[in-house]
This record gives sequence, structure tokens and C-alpha cells, in this order.
Amino acid sequence: MDTSTHLNVNGQLESPDYSGKEVRLCTDGKYRWTYPMNMLTNPSIYFTICKIFGGIGAIAFIVTYISDIFSGNFANMIEDLKWWGVAILVFLVISGIAYLIVAAQYGGKYIVMFTMDENGIKHEQIPAQKKNASTIGGALAGAGILTGNIGRMGQGVLVANHTSLSSDFKVVRSIKAQRRWNTIKVNEPFAKNQIYTTKEDFDFVLDYIRCHCPKVK
Repeated sequence: MDTSTHLNVNGQLESPDYSGKEVRLCTDGKYRWTYPMNMLTNPSIYFTICKIFGGIGAIAFIVTYISDIFSGNFANMIEDLKWWGVAILVFLVISGIAYLIVAAQYGGKYIVMFTMDENGIKHEQIPAQKKNASTIGGALAGAGILTGNIGRMGQGVLVANHTSLSSDFKVVRSIKAQRRWNTIKVNEPFAKNQIYTTKEDFDFVLDYIRCHCPKVK
């Protein structure tokens, strides 16, 4: 082996061409790095979960009052708004508690491995956490089935199955940088990926993604 290279955590030879803090260019032409995201100081995953289920709640609200909306009868809807407000507060509290429980299961760290080349980027949990995700997701899904709670069952399935996500740069439509949380959101029409990196590597990763996404202005 050439002394100017060494093996990374995936068993790939690393090239010294890019001198980032964590990001390394491997001899197969792919950049790789591992990032331990602190789930207590970085709330991006929690906000994403709230957005997903908030969207589901908005759809439920519209479906419930669709006839009143079209008929222009807003009295019932306005009268029930306070109950919807209470439901939202309860949801936020329960979601926050559930998130803290999951964070505790992960030891406070969501550890992700990233692989990036000119075609796309893959976000994947480390093997040890994949097992935890499947266990937590299975428990949530089982609880949903036993209680007839479709929302909880759906949440469980999401947790159990989404331990990795790949983004294809040629179909990415938008990129949002959240420098405060070392997070880059890579959005496709039907998939949203979150990329985490150290502040030292942040600009390199962000510029690389932007340069390889032809549909992003």
C-alpha cells in the first residue's frame, strides 16, 4: 500500500487530495465521512418530523371541513379551532417526549455515514444504530396496530425503514443551507435528504452539491 494513503471506516483507500477535517476523497473517486449529529443541540430531525405530521394534520383538517369551506359556512370550523389548537399542543408535547426517548436510545448521537460523488449523495446510519431504528420502529408500528392508531403505525414504519436515503443530483430541485446546525437540506420532488458535516467541511460539501445539481438555480 502506498504510504500516502490509508483505509477509512468503510475499508476504502483514502486519497490526500482534499484536506478537509472529516471529508476524504477515496481512491474510487467518492468522498466519504462520518458525522455524529447531537440530537439534543440540533433539532433538525425533530422539526422534520413535526413538518411531516403537521402536513398530515392539515390534510385531516381540510378533509373534515371541506364541505363547510365550499359552502362558505365557517362558523363550525371557527368554533372547533380551539380544539384543534389543543390537539396541536398535545401533539408537540408527545412528539418532544418521544424524540427525547429515541435520542436516549441512540446515546444522544445520530451517527451517519455519507458517500458523495458527482452523481449523488447517500446518507446512511451506522450499522449499530440501524438495529436500534428497526427495534424502535417495530415497537411503534406494533403499538399502532394493537391500538388501531394508524398515525403511530405509520410513524413506526417510517422509523424502521428510513435508515438510509440517497439523493440523485440530477433531480434535486432545491438546496437549503442551515449553517447554524451544520445541516444541508437536499430536496427532490418526493424525497428530502439532510446532510450533516463539520463547520470546517461545510462550505466544501455545500459548493460540491450545488455544482452538481443542474436543476438548482
